[in-house]
Formats: sequence, C-alpha cells, structure tokens
Amino acid sequence: MILYLHGFLSSGNSHKGQWVKRAFEAEGFEVLTPTYPIVSPQASVAAIDSVVQHSILNSPNVKNGQAWCVFGSSMGGFYGRYIAQRYGVPVGMINPALTPKPILSAYLGEHDNPATGEHFCLDEGYLSALEPYHTQVDVNQPSLLLLDKDDEVIPYQWAYEAYHGTGEVCVFDGGSHAFQHLDQAWPKMKQFVEQCVTRKG
Repeated sequence: MILYLHGFLSSGNSHKGQWVKRAFEAEGFEVLTPTYPIVSPQASVAAIDSVVQHSILNSPNVKNGQAWCVFGSSMGGFYGRYIAQRYGVPVGMINPALTPKPILSAYLGEHDNPATGEHFCLDEGYLSALEPYHTQVDVNQPSLLLLDKDDEVIPYQWAYEAYHGTGEVCVFDGGSHAFQHLDQAWPKMKQFVEQCVTRKG
C-alpha cells in the first residue's frame, strides 16, 4: 500500500497524485491519495494520521504483515517524512519542502486553496506550528528523492545536500516545482516501491 501526500494549495486529486495512483495501481499496488486540510499544521498532521490509523493500519492486508510506504510532493514531502519516520516506513519525496519556513514566509497572509476552497491564514503562528513536525535525515530509512533542478519555489540543492549519499537521489535537468519528469522517474519509483511494498492481494 502507498500513501501519497499532496503539496500546499493542492489536493489528492492533483495531476501528480492521480498519475502516481494510476501508475502504481496498474502494477498491482493499492494507492491512497487523501485530501488533507491545510488550515493549520496540526490539522494537516491529524488528518493524515487518521488516514494511517483507519485506512492503512486497520486494513486486513497490513494487519497481516503487508508493508506500506509514503510518497509526498512539496509540503507533502515535509509531512510525509514525518509520518514515515513516525511509523518506521520508507519514504519517497518529490521536490520536497523539507525546510518549509523560509519558503512559506514569503507568502504570509490570507489564502484560499484553489483546489478545495479552504480558507486559511498563513502567519507567524502557522510557521511556528510546523516545528514539531520537522525531522532530520534518517540514514537507516529507505528513501527515494526526486528533484527538478529548475524548481522555481524550492532550491533543489537544499534537499540534494541533505540526502546526497543517503538512499536513492535522482536529479533531473530543467523541470519545475510541479516536477516535469514523472515518466523519466518512473523506473526508479517502481523499483523503490517493489523493494519496499507488498502488492495488494
């Protein structure tokens, strides 16, 4: 089973999330792409954790020993690493916001998520509330990092320097924060999941 976590101002119905769902389900893997609230970091993590508790850990296959992993894009990579380390499972990250405070601080103010219509306020309190979910690189955790060099939101070097020499790191020329190399990255994604996750029975 795979849990895919979308990025900021997005939803589980995003192009990337649905691409991952279709690609892996065609290979026999179950994929969950929940839409979680972004009104606050606490609300985000509580909703994601609820999915893990009720839809993953409670599933008959996982109860019977089926392995699972997390994939996350952008802020989904930030929360994904936290959740994956909390439950001791592998993590795949796509242009992740591993240090989100300096990125989000440029967007302080009132916002509406265009994908869901959810209204929220991004302020200093929001940024401070991210701190409990900040994690460090775990060299013992299986990981896959996918980066586009021309990510216009997050300097790709931040994640590259953190994970260089740890796990699998794939960097693609060009691209954008949306990540334009899913097709090219697919062999590595498939290999990573096949090594970590059990197909649905």
